[in-house]
Amino acid sequence: MKKHVLFVIALAMMLTAIAACAPAPTPTPVPPPPTPVPPTVAPTAIPTKAPAPTQPPTVAAVPPPTTAPTVAATAVPTAAGPKPVVLTINLKKGMKWSDGSAFTAKEVVGTWDILWMQSSSSWSFLTDVVAKDDVTVEFSIKTPGPAILDTIIRSTTTRPYSQYGKWMDAAAGFRKANADRKSADVTKTLDEMNAFRPANAVVYGPYNIDPKSVTEAQLTMVKNPTGFNADKIDFDKVVVYWGDTTQDMPLYLSGDMDYSSNAYSPANLQAIRAVGSQYAVLGGPGTNGPGMYFNNDVYPLNKVEVRQAFAYYIDRVENCKVAFGESCRPVRYQVGFTDAAVPTWLSADQIAKLNTYDPDPKKGDALLTGLGFKKGSDGVWVDDKGKPMAYELIVPADFTEYLASSENVAQQLAKYGIKITVKPYQSSERNNVHKAGTYQISMDIGFRFTYFHPFVSYDYNLRPGIGFKNDPEGAQGARGIDFPYKQKTIDGKEIDIKTWVDKMAEGFDANVQKPYVADVASMFDLNLPVLEMFERYLTDPIDTKTRVTGWLPVDDKIYKNNQNNSPVSRQFLSGTLKPSATNKAKEFKTSYPYTQPPKANYNLYSTDNVMAQGAVLSNFIYPPFTYYDVNDGKYIPFFADSWSIK
Repeated sequence: MKKHVLFVIALAMMLTAIAACAPAPTPTPVPPPPTPVPPTVAPTAIPTKAPAPTQPPTVAAVPPPTTAPTVAATAVPTAAGPKPVVLTINLKKGMKWSDGSAFTAKEVVGTWDILWMQSSSSWSFLTDVVAKDDVTVEFSIKTPGPAILDTIIRSTTTRPYSQYGKWMDAAAGFRKANADRKSADVTKTLDEMNAFRPANAVVYGPYNIDPKSVTEAQLTMVKNPTGFNADKIDFDKVVVYWGDTTQDMPLYLSGDMDYSSNAYSPANLQAIRAVGSQYAVLGGPGTNGPGMYFNNDVYPLNKVEVRQAFAYYIDRVENCKVAFGESCRPVRYQVGFTDAAVPTWLSADQIAKLNTYDPDPKKGDALLTGLGFKKGSDGVWVDDKGKPMAYELIVPADFTEYLASSENVAQQLAKYGIKITVKPYQSSERNNVHKAGTYQISMDIGFRFTYFHPFVSYDYNLRPGIGFKNDPEGAQGARGIDFPYKQKTIDGKEIDIKTWVDKMAEGFDANVQKPYVADVASMFDLNLPVLEMFERYLTDPIDTKTRVTGWLPVDDKIYKNNQNNSPVSRQFLSGTLKPSATNKAKEFKTSYPYTQPPKANYNLYSTDNVMAQGAVLSNFIYPPFTYYDVNDGKYIPFFADSWSIK
């Protein structure tokens, strides 16, 4: 993972745990192809302007402020090389922090200076970051790619100079001097900054946390009158109850919850809906889900025909419903990333060549028979070396829906003569287990799409990535599934996975990247190094009548975006959502398992800061420069006025 700089961008983007299982319903046919998800499209040199003030703007989700963005600050000039790409962000004029100070380009640069001081690994992507004036910031990028683009213009939270100026100035000095970032002076400065405990947060969003309201049970975000878009929003406060699904359920059942992004089981949703017609459930792709990793050091799992037979034997529709009910969708295309992005990255002709592996036991039988395998007297297949096809499938014990999926896989395969023993283990050992390859088959996260580019998935499931899933060039005992990098596509084209995945992440031009994506997708579909089962779908209950009105219909295209570009925060911050006539307090009620007192504090660089309110609520206090909309296929300015690349 540490051998390639592109891997590190994905490290800060963690996957939210999901839970629950349901009884098995009757299998249904594999669903039709999904609506396309456009790729990241960089703008031309002409700035992309923000929506006109008369139009309700929208906003993206921003990662919790506790996670420092993974792009470093301004760099000491390096040796002459290719001319860097310059990305310019133009800020809106007149923006202010909650303490009355101006929001300026100086603070954007200062934020990156601190990241440099923190030895941010993404520093290798940049050569410089400068403030051209109070509202213009230029990023000089020596290694353009989709990850660095998302990090700069969407997922990075700017810090206020009024609170962090001392350390911004120190970081700028260290950077200018190209100081040793492991030196005593730098370490002392970082320790001092991390120990800082301000009395309150200084924010630029329309809400701020009231320190007096923070308890173990709840906190209140109060209106910041000078905050961004505050004049467009009619809610005076946001009540955030502490907790997850367990704590939320009584609040939903009593009518005291308007929205929550926590994961709800089919039983939870049934109970909520039974309360009344005011409740609806928002869906949308979670862009992640389980997959079966086959260890290529285990015979005959290293044979493509065997993996294909598994695919034909397993009904993924049934598996999805058993494991997670309406909270998932069976994977249609075995390409190694979310179905939602397939029509964007692959042409119609390329998609037509894909094998969707619809359930067909006869095809599975034919594949195994063709290898010389035979069924024994007990009905279990025996391979060509005389060994029964009986394997152990490991799964994290606390990944509830993955465990349910694994048990269903075992039941389905048993019907066709393959014996699977499910072995739960502690999820804390996932990385160690996968790196060592000490398993035959593993049910684990099969794909992920934290930002909208296939690189995210392929770096994870085909290379060491952040999960150590595959490293055929690694040392013995550290190769994961040991799936060779040299493979062939459906058309017989030989590719090198490691190189192709690198190439698809170079630059900002999706059209240049698409051929590499298409080749790897074709290879994945043919060889099935991982058999993807289903995709997690959101199940966010909303109360559409009691306190809040104006919700867009549940089938609106905005819900095709995941929580990293939250449809809920975009509706809320644009002023689309309104207090109901009976909501005299003008309050919006939600929940999040925030850091509780006495650990809770207001230092954005502290791991215990209370401003870390998740991908949705963090937007309320720190709106992003842009959000990515999958329907438009591009980043749309929000807090920033415009952005451009030249």
